Amino acid sequence: MTRLHEAQRRADPIRRYVAPESLEDALAVLAARGPSARAIAGGTDLLLELSRGARTGIDTLVDLSVLEGLDTITEHRGRVELGPLVTHGDVAGFERMLSVGLPLAQACLEVGGPQLRNRATIVGNIVTASPANDTISALYALGADVTVSSAGGGHRTMPIEHFLTGFRTTALEPGELVTRISFDALGGGRRGIFVKLGL
Repeated sequence: MTRLHEAQRRADPIRRYVAPESLEDALAVLAARGPSARAIAGGTDLLLELSRGARTGIDTLVDLSVLEGLDTITEHRGRVELGPLVTHGDVAGFERMLSVGLPLAQACLEVGGPQLRNRATIVGNIVTASPANDTISALYALGADVTVSSAGGGHRTMPIEHFLTGFRTTALEPGELVTRISFDALGGGRRGIFVKLGL
């Protein structure tokens, strides 16, 4: 038996799939199930980790992709906001992003191929917290803030450098969900680009 097959055998089974009717429903399920539940949108990282047994103790998936209105990119009073279902393809295709967040648009174009860019979310990318994720460094450079929400209307906002606490670890608590990434639009005296170097 190969190592991959051994890892697949050790993976915990997913026993519950929840398609919430609203963001509030999703937060309520996450709160009720605690650390055994994970929100899923694109699933490009999480499903691989689950199948390989890299994430254990998870038996419930809460599918955010069924919710409408969470895939918006807005610009208001010099601030750019990304909803939790915004994909890399959405960012790369948002024409104003070339002016207000060029490093992020460029980083998104470096992520996989078109199929992956159109499925993987920016929020999923930062929640995975892998140092190999292209968008994390762009969001750092843009001084992004991360807003997390919990059941009962709780919200907290923190700089991305406080959200990312280490290798594949974040400040996200069980029952919480990242509901917004925001940053000041580039312009005036602020400029930036993203360049990916590889050896």
